[in-house]
Amino acid sequence: MLKINFQLVDALLFKKVFYLKILLPYLSVLLLYSCQSQPTKQNIRDYYYPVADFMDGKVYEYQAVNDSLAPFYWYFRTTISRGDTILTSEYFDHDFVIQQLTNEAFVKNGVILNDFYLYETDSITGKQLQNPVRVEVDNVYPFEVTDSTGLFLYKVFWKDFNHPNQKYRLIKNRHFMGSATYTYKGKSVDCVRFFNKELLEIEEVGFQELNYNSVELYAKNIGLVYFRKEIDNNVVQEYELADIYDMVDLEKKFQASME
Repeated sequence: MLKINFQLVDALLFKKVFYLKILLPYLSVLLLYSCQSQPTKQNIRDYYYPVADFMDGKVYEYQAVNDSLAPFYWYFRTTISRGDTILTSEYFDHDFVIQQLTNEAFVKNGVILNDFYLYETDSITGKQLQNPVRVEVDNVYPFEVTDSTGLFLYKVFWKDFNHPNQKYRLIKNRHFMGSATYTYKGKSVDCVRFFNKELLEIEEVGFQELNYNSVELYAKNIGLVYFRKEIDNNVVQEYELADIYDMVDLEKKFQASME
């Protein structure tokens, strides 16, 4: 028959109670600190592009800041497909030639990338042809953020249309950096700020990596109003939103450039 040493059991129980009495105040403090130190979530959905205003399409014109770089244009159009909100974006260069097209879907916690196409000039025909980009990680823009420790990953891959052995992969790590302000058309607007670390991998015969840092400002009820990309010490791209108008006005700019 198993014999129980009740004196030993009592001694062990006494030790457990003794240690609990000592540790309990410290555990309470740690628990209180843990609860108080939890970062507060912030909803920044209103700082992305106002898709409800894009049902008939809108053009965003971006101009270089204090530089001679050429302007470019984004044409945004919103559609509703099976209850989902889809934002189609077309990028036109300063010659009004399309260079890029994306389809983004609005989901509960942010915006994700559904489709991505680059447009490249066929070296034989001279025509612009659609080059599909493979979406590997689809995060475009988060709706809920806390602080800069949050990381939002974006990754895409494509091959050069005229040189299929040349492969590219763009990886972007986006960090939320808090609130900011910017002046758009002479008026100060509330913004959220993102800092991005970007890596471009280029593979052909060898392998090359190019690193960039960039900053983006998204204004409430407007969208992207400013960005600065540091490619290296001597090359910086800095642009701001100059104007918003209808597609017919962009077509007039195109016609005027042909005269």
